[in-house]
Amino acid sequence: MRSSARARRYRPLIWLVSALLVLGAGAAAGDPAAADRTDTGTYGVPGLDYTYRAFVPAGLPEHPALLVMIHGCRTTAEQQQRANLLDPLARRAGFVVLYVDGTPLHRLQDRCWSGLLTPALESRTTGDAAAIAAMTRAAAERYGADPHRIYALGMSSGAFETALLGAYFPDLFAAVGLHSGAAFGHGVLGCVGPALPGAATEQLAAQAFSAQGGHRRVVPMIAVRGDADTTVSAECGEQAVAQWRATGNMTLAAQGVADRIPSEPMTFREGEVPGGHGYTVRTWDAPGASCPVLQAWTVHGMGHFWSGGADEPDLAEFTDPRGPSASVAAWAFFSRIERTADGFSCRPPDTVG
Repeated sequence: MRSSARARRYRPLIWLVSALLVLGAGAAAGDPAAADRTDTGTYGVPGLDYTYRAFVPAGLPEHPALLVMIHGCRTTAEQQQRANLLDPLARRAGFVVLYVDGTPLHRLQDRCWSGLLTPALESRTTGDAAAIAAMTRAAAERYGADPHRIYALGMSSGAFETALLGAYFPDLFAAVGLHSGAAFGHGVLGCVGPALPGAATEQLAAQAFSAQGGHRRVVPMIAVRGDADTTVSAECGEQAVAQWRATGNMTLAAQGVADRIPSEPMTFREGEVPGGHGYTVRTWDAPGASCPVLQAWTVHGMGHFWSGGADEPDLAEFTDPRGPSASVAAWAFFSRIERTADGFSCRPPDTVG
């Protein structure tokens, strides 16, 4: 009864943000004569307003994919939009990017998301996770997005939040991406700051499995991190990969699937950006799937930055252009994934990059 009451309480807020998206939009999506645009608006919860920016390329397909980008601490949606160079990719590939932002309360916590600071207070009906999901649904309706091709990608504290979204909303997000993040529900202690004993991977995997509830399915995940990151520990980055593999295997077992996602990656490759960082990519496949279910990029010598972002001087604290493009890597991974009721299906590779 309590969950139903909460759901009813959030329903008017979803209607409100839908109306704001409609009022804030310019030319109609899908109009080939329209120019690219960035819509802005707000989403209200009692006493507070979240804000968002939506990049809408000209000439979208009738039902485009939707990628939700969640920034890190001390960053705004506008800075993230400029930093990660997703917009040019969205223009070429024909998808919408929703850059979500926090409330005035988030400014008091260095613009960090609650998935980093207080993950235990997040759920399908509470906290930043519920608000981001509501904004996502409203944007999907406004822009006519394909409901099976909605993805969430987070940087730093945004990645901590994205890990929650993947577990609480597997019926909304087809796949998730964690850049410099951690496992579901881990939070700041033991990942940021002094090295402290953290929660066991098996425990976090089981919690994510439980959080999916009746919407349970295998959720593909891509992770990117720098091995010289001194902000979020390497152990937490590796644990995120292990947790999503374990959660996926719990789901496969519950579905009666005999095979499992293997502990060792199926492929391992190395590369180097000309004049920049070397990197390693590990990929895991799911039983019976023709596209990856997990992928982990490790950028050698890179710190706590968005890999391959813009090289503008005022964005230097957020990006490392010497790394491989995390945006291109994430879209290459996401573009293969289409959500199904009990898992995912694989689309042909998208050659846009």
